[in-house]
Amino acid sequence: MNVSVDLWPHRLFWMGDPRAKAIFSVKVPTHEEGPWLGAGDWRPWRQRAAVTEGLEGWFRNNEQHLRRDAFATINRFSLWHRSQKYVVRLGATFVDIDCGRNASDCSAEEAAETLHELVELGRLAQTSMFQFSGRGLWAFWLLRDEEDPSTTPFASTANRELWTALQQRVADVIAEDAPWLKLDRPAGEVARVTRLQGSLNPAAGRPAHYELLVGPDGEPVRYGLEELADFYGVRMERLGLRGEAEAKPGGASGLESGLEAEEDRRDLELEAHRGRMDERSMERRRRDAVRVGVHPVFSALGWKGHVTLWQSRLAFLDRVLDEIFGGVIPCGHRFHMLSAYAYCFAKLTRDPAEVAGKVATIGRSFCEQPAEDLMSDAELRGITAHALEWARKGSTITNRKLAAFAGLDPVANRERIERLGLNLATGPKGRNARKRDRRELARKIFQAALDGGEDPPSARKLAIALTERGCATGRTVAHALLAEFWAEIGPEGGS
Repeated sequence: MNVSVDLWPHRLFWMGDPRAKAIFSVKVPTHEEGPWLGAGDWRPWRQRAAVTEGLEGWFRNNEQHLRRDAFATINRFSLWHRSQKYVVRLGATFVDIDCGRNASDCSAEEAAETLHELVELGRLAQTSMFQFSGRGLWAFWLLRDEEDPSTTPFASTANRELWTALQQRVADVIAEDAPWLKLDRPAGEVARVTRLQGSLNPAAGRPAHYELLVGPDGEPVRYGLEELADFYGVRMERLGLRGEAEAKPGGASGLESGLEAEEDRRDLELEAHRGRMDERSMERRRRDAVRVGVHPVFSALGWKGHVTLWQSRLAFLDRVLDEIFGGVIPCGHRFHMLSAYAYCFAKLTRDPAEVAGKVATIGRSFCEQPAEDLMSDAELRGITAHALEWARKGSTITNRKLAAFAGLDPVANRERIERLGLNLATGPKGRNARKRDRRELARKIFQAALDGGEDPPSARKLAIALTERGCATGRTVAHALLAEFWAEIGPEGGS
């Protein structure tokens, strides 16, 4: 069989979230060199981690190495290490069936036919994809996020627990209904790798190849974790087991509590690490953008956040103009207020004429102009030129500094500044205070829904509600908050 090496099956695992990293492993001769493999005697396996966006050039450079004995991860990671604690996105549930090891074993094709029969009997969910690995068979059930079908589920504590339960349940079904199939249960762990399409299996002398099983709409069959859980009845079993544990004197054991605490700690560390990596990546890209003299536009989402930030700062200056200065900027504040406006305009556009026009309009229309101290065109041009050069260098301004430019003391007028829409809660102490406020507000929203007999909000709706009430929140944080609230309620509250 002539099968060319390709990444298309793994791209189905890696859908969405281009920041998440896939890890490749390739077995090569000890002293062989490659564009990224390098040389060394210390181990026969070489590994490489790469973000799942823009792999085409990297793949072309390394195709000769990937043709033989090459693997890539199914799930994805936040760091450059293939370790369970760094898994950040779940791409699929799967099973590995050993075939052809001896004369009594069935073939991979016969194993696939057996799984088809279990699907027809309603014992297994429809398989999304098979991999014929050379002499074995892998079956995959591709995943999608419940709230955002364009990506795969985030590996939160709750999702990891559910994913693990599904792995166990599928293996149990196959072992019960088809005991002659030799399941490789250890292969079902969360950091598993699987062969690339077209990569040679030297033990069998054949390349691996994948077969995609599309749904009625012609698209790959994907499942939400909750959808698979409902099919297999996993959630009811888990809740039942928890109920039995809680029925015992003393509730959950100390070991179980310790494991839950360890999972919570790991999730917090993972989220903190991702935040640090995002900050470093943003700073690096900002510097690259400055060097070529363009806007720091890294993606459509990044540009949207950039615009939102500077427009909110403009809105703060407008409120200061109306509520503090009564619509007229006094002489003593003209330069700093116009500079603050110019900074915001220069961050939103690099067109000198547009920035100069807006600064001139504010200067002529809203600045006090006594006969003895009129603002000259040269002053307005100087403010504009300074702001454009400031933005071109990639400079920024803190909220505290912006408040000072608006004539307000960030310490003495803190509450007033925040009522005007500018957040001064920076640094670890301020961030912790924001987190506490966000958690309490989220708890009120969640409890209000329960008290009113309504379904609790989804992660997306909770994020929107928090953002609308002044606590800017993403779906990942909202999802973690919901998991925390459900854990507090306990199994009886979720039934």
